[in-house]
Amino acid sequence: MEWLDGKRVFIRRDREEEGFDGVVTQVKGKWIYVAVSDPDPVGFDGIWVNTELQREIAVLK
Repeated sequence: MEWLDGKRVFIRRDREEEGFDGVVTQVKGKWIYVAVSDPDPVGFDGIWVNTELQREIAVLK
């Protein structure tokens, strides 16, 4: 998963239209940390994603 480090990604949730985008800033085994591009100040800064449990991660251009 190290090849994802520094890439802008979209993490899809259960439904195709739900998810979020951000940049992968850390890779630790099967876990990646995505710094989320969320302008909402009450949202969150980032999220750890278990790549074995996540069904789909899209690398954005």
